Amino acid sequence: MASDDFDAIVAARAVHPVFQPVVSLNDGRPVGFEALARGPDGSRYHSPTALFAEAARRGMTADLDWICGVAACAQALDLGLRHVPLFLNVNPSSLGTACPADLQPTYRRALRELDLVLEITERRGGDPASILHAVAAFRQQGRRIAIDDVGVDPFSLNMISILAPDVIKIDRSITQGIEPSWARTYVLNSVKVEAQATGAALLCEGIETPEHLDAARAMGATLGQGWLFGRPGQLPTTLALSPEPLPRVTPYPDYAATPFAAIRGRAQTLPMSQHMLVPLCALLEDMALHTDAVRILFAAVSKTTPFDDRAWKTYNHIAQRGVGVAVFGREPLAPLGADVHIVPLPDTDPLLDECALIAVGSHFAAAMLARHIEPGRTDGEAQLYDAVLTYDRRIVIEALHALMSRVTSLPPEAPQL
Repeated sequence: MASDDFDAIVAARAVHPVFQPVVSLNDGRPVGFEALARGPDGSRYHSPTALFAEAARRGMTADLDWICGVAACAQALDLGLRHVPLFLNVNPSSLGTACPADLQPTYRRALRELDLVLEITERRGGDPASILHAVAAFRQQGRRIAIDDVGVDPFSLNMISILAPDVIKIDRSITQGIEPSWARTYVLNSVKVEAQATGAALLCEGIETPEHLDAARAMGATLGQGWLFGRPGQLPTTLALSPEPLPRVTPYPDYAATPFAAIRGRAQTLPMSQHMLVPLCALLEDMALHTDAVRILFAAVSKTTPFDDRAWKTYNHIAQRGVGVAVFGREPLAPLGADVHIVPLPDTDPLLDECALIAVGSHFAAAMLARHIEPGRTDGEAQLYDAVLTYDRRIVIEALHALMSRVTSLPPEAPQL
């Protein structure tokens, strides 16, 4: 194999992993390891920067993510690291892709035997709806999520509240920042608010000196990575792990059972008829149809107000623009061929007594939330709702997670990231 032949490198799976410890800042001992990739020694693709840049140019990022991740899993399995958290980097655009057939046996074994942490990198390209669904599926297996390099790209910072990661990794540029700046302060405030709300751990990257360590502790970080603790290398055959466990977040442990319950007295509602709700929904639908502000649009359909053909056409057009669209309601929900994700609900689900439309993007969040005032009535347009249109991101995200709790993921033929 020519060492500089990228296609040959991919075909031969000729990458190898190195590992860097993730340590507790209380005792400096490892709580896990991050897997990093290297190309063939002596190749111009030896560095991960060159390797992934070429993969992105060829549209092969997902292939490379799988090759690198499974190679790391294979080494961890060989060493029997059953209970040591292993952080696997994945590009957002790779989430939801199927594992290549030749790598499936190793990955299936890793899912059974290893403590995998899905580390979502800052690189752009992923659809937030697909990311949210993939993260929900990964969490249903009892696994953790980390967001990498927070502070470099707005994508990672703005996805924190949506994904509720177990570990928030603050970029080295923040850790090593010498002079105070508004951008640095904004990042720190954002991550600390999220960590306090969910119990996520803050991890500072790029800790290379005692001064960096002092800065990380001052920021409230409890975990760290960097040359001060160890450079990337081989996994150790013997480990002295920290007794402090890697935290595990239950997103919104007391989250609302339904979207409307997310209000919890935090927003004033008004009595509205169905006719009054229509223009409120239209505001959010138009945002999704005509702008790039909305990347996720989830709707809950009341049992007394099913969608008509016009609504399905609108939602189909929105989905064709690349927005992740899901509709929750009583079966049958949609005409054949609707280009949206359908989530049927049982007749006993209290969500059927509500209407909800939730629109979320990196910088935009809004929700129309409504609940029947008299759930027993079925006289259509005479039905009254308590309703609110809110732009409070915390309420919107909690309402979104109330819907996501109804999405179940069946094990696919080929395991997915």
